[in-house]
Amino acid sequence: MDDQNFADGFPRVALAATGAAEVQADVLAVPVAAGGEPDAAVQALGETVAGFVASGEHRGRLRDRLLVPGTDGMAARRVLLYGLGARRDLDGQRLRFAHQEMVRAARGYGHRRVAVLRAGPLRDEDAGAVVEGCVAGGWDRRHRATADRQAPLDELTLVGFHGVEPGAIDLARRLGAATARAREWQNTPANEMGPQTLADIAAEMAGRLGLELEVLGPDELAAGRYALLMGVAAGSERPPRLIRLQHRGGRGGGENLALVGKGITFDSGGLSLKTADGMVRMRGDMGGAAAVLSAIEVIAAARLAVDVMAVVAATDNMPGGSAQRPGDVWASASGRTVEVLNTDAEGRLVLADAITYAIRSGATHVVDLATLTGAAVTALGHAATLAVANDDGLWTLLAAAAVTAGERVWRMPIYPDYRGLLRSETADLRNSNYGEAGAIAAGMFIGEFVEGRPWVHLDIAGSHWNENAALRDVPRGPLGTGARLCYRLAEGMAARAAG
Repeated sequence: MDDQNFADGFPRVALAATGAAEVQADVLAVPVAAGGEPDAAVQALGETVAGFVASGEHRGRLRDRLLVPGTDGMAARRVLLYGLGARRDLDGQRLRFAHQEMVRAARGYGHRRVAVLRAGPLRDEDAGAVVEGCVAGGWDRRHRATADRQAPLDELTLVGFHGVEPGAIDLARRLGAATARAREWQNTPANEMGPQTLADIAAEMAGRLGLELEVLGPDELAAGRYALLMGVAAGSERPPRLIRLQHRGGRGGGENLALVGKGITFDSGGLSLKTADGMVRMRGDMGGAAAVLSAIEVIAAARLAVDVMAVVAATDNMPGGSAQRPGDVWASASGRTVEVLNTDAEGRLVLADAITYAIRSGATHVVDLATLTGAAVTALGHAATLAVANDDGLWTLLAAAAVTAGERVWRMPIYPDYRGLLRSETADLRNSNYGEAGAIAAGMFIGEFVEGRPWVHLDIAGSHWNENAALRDVPRGPLGTGARLCYRLAEGMAARAAG
């Protein structure tokens, strides 16, 4: 992969050629498992550091941190003991989150060069996850603030990780950067992030990476009869955009994966107005778009041998004088009619038209990502993504990709009994007021537009952002969910095609 294909601003990552005592860094980060004893790697740091672990002064719980001076003979000025929690609980997501928070703590102490020691529960095969978490932790949620800024992470060094390929480290750096980039886009205020902004991001990416780009504006949307997307956009003064970035890596005539992202750049709820508190973080309602755009960048840079498109339905959802009304009926681009019972159930509307656009553009497999339902938050909280799927083969690939990416995805059933929930009294389908199985039914609504193609729906309403202070083990703020997962799915499809 060519490093010039990525924007600047992410740390340099290297494998140390020296031992822990000799590594040049501001701080040496040492992992500790809850209930663990200091292993040989920790004991080699000297009695002072090992003593903090052996005595239980550092208990190894996730988010536990203890900064101590480096011992005589160590090049690093400080040692940061950080917890990974109980070994039995340490899955890929917690591993990445732990390193994200460790780096944030190190930056808070003013450390710009961080070295991570392979100690405690860490193994060589965890190197990629360590890098992904650390690089994502280099992103600063408050970078628009003029005071109290954290030091940037300039260098990350892995110490004691043997047999790790440099190429794997480079990919992990890119995936960590993709997560950070998705988090930044989610967190960008709506006055800076609109539909055209997403189109500009796609255009810059296309020019840099040689991707096909198509952007549909209001005239093209009208010509294509994308009435569901235009209905959502009708109340906004900022015109909508339907965006497609196409990576051509396959042999031609084979599979073409569509990664379809909901790109609502601000969601007021439309005439079905949200509460004031409910609108506060609605700049993040384009989390699906952020994920697929971040993923396609890494896919293209890696030159994966599979065709992949990123499709983004971008608009605001506002209560202007021309806004659609509850009870309006629209004919979708696919021809199916939809009764809009709640204008705040807009994500499934724009995704329906976006999927039709993807199919018209040659998609053979569809995965959509959307901050779709409060029901998904109720079901799984902020620690996992809710999924529904119509194809076991694609689901199996995606589930394996989720494990590799360190993202939790839980599949819900699609029972035929639920189809009746979608029926409208005046149209083919209704977009809301299902009464039960809300997250499943919303996903099933989207599935009505995939025209029999293998499809997985990922509801990231809970997993894309966390502001629940009681959920201490999940970082606060935007999480960039889905970016790594989409890359790993495309990677798995490329491997399958290669046989």
